[in-house]
Amino acid sequence: MKAGWNEKLGGYVKIAVVGPGGNQFLNDCMEKRLPVWDIRRVSESSFTCSLPLSRVKEARAILKGTKTKIRFIEKKGTPFLVKKLWKRNGIIIGLTSFLAILLLLSNMVWNINVTGANAKTEYELRKAAAAIGVKKGKLIFFLPDARQLQKKLTDQMDNVTWIGVTQKGTAYHFQVVEKELPYKPPVHGPQHLVAAKDAVIHDLFVEKGQPLIRVNDSVKKGSLLVSGYIGKDKHAKLVSAKGKVMGEVWYQSQVEIPLSTTFSTYTGKKTDHHFISFGKLPVPVWGFSKDDYKHSTKSRDEKNVRFLKWEIPVSYVKEQVRETDGVKREYSAEEAEKVARHMASQDLLKKLPEGAEILEEKVWRKSLSDGKVKLTMLYLVIENIASVQPIPIQQGE
Repeated sequence: MKAGWNEKLGGYVKIAVVGPGGNQFLNDCMEKRLPVWDIRRVSESSFTCSLPLSRVKEARAILKGTKTKIRFIEKKGTPFLVKKLWKRNGIIIGLTSFLAILLLLSNMVWNINVTGANAKTEYELRKAAAAIGVKKGKLIFFLPDARQLQKKLTDQMDNVTWIGVTQKGTAYHFQVVEKELPYKPPVHGPQHLVAAKDAVIHDLFVEKGQPLIRVNDSVKKGSLLVSGYIGKDKHAKLVSAKGKVMGEVWYQSQVEIPLSTTFSTYTGKKTDHHFISFGKLPVPVWGFSKDDYKHSTKSRDEKNVRFLKWEIPVSYVKEQVRETDGVKREYSAEEAEKVARHMASQDLLKKLPEGAEILEEKVWRKSLSDGKVKLTMLYLVIENIASVQPIPIQQGE
């Protein structure tokens, strides 16, 4: 028989039994169910064997009053290993500290790469990322995940269309797609100003060129507003027409609002639970209170732990439980119409060009069906309708 895991964990000793009562000792051990193994005869009056550390006192009691003695030869198992290591605690503490520091360094941000952005956008992105916490020396465990980072950064930066975020080891990679600004052709020669859409002229400010329209004139898309020709006949010359022509343009918008809506809101109460997960076994380390919320939502953020370049089967898990409360919102028909008109005007303002303003609004159609108020709105908007049209120059002009 060999020592099993239980014996190694609890510790065991190898002893020499010397004296005339050796055989009786073995018989007494069997009678008292005291496990003894690895029995080896050394001489006629002595042998060696192993027994659990916890049963040594019983073995001594069996031999008490006899001429047979016990002599310890070896001490093995966890208790003796721990005692041996404790005597060298300086080395153990140093090694443990070194491994802990190495583990921390393996899970910090050490590199941030940005591709697809110009110098200005890259500077703004790095500044916004640092404000969130993504900077060198920061522990990865306490940073938002890649999807949350992507949403936050994209929302904060107006000059980008999309930001891709990936985390590889101790490095974060940001892939930027910048917005393409409307192309403004450079002015290299003479040009007219023409109407970009149907409108009624509200006002005009001409810096260069010959205006061909007046206030309250109706124009169609493509109509000539300001000519690049100045003067008549032989004295006519070409210029680059420049100015603003403010026109009254009609827009239509449709919107519907339900009279009754049920939705969930957060009450502000939350509970955080922190775990260290070994494989699929989560071990709680902080936040042991129970969640007694009637209604709640749960989010889970898991960060894998790395050691140098290897990903080990250990992860840090933060689980957040937030209390929710169901809210029922009801409108009268008049209230719903007011809300619908406000939403329609706000949506339109987002689509209008810079400098445009709403001059007038009116309800064109209104209906109440299926528990919803449906509106079709008409808006009279003042905006710059002037668009550039180059004048082709023939050879000799």
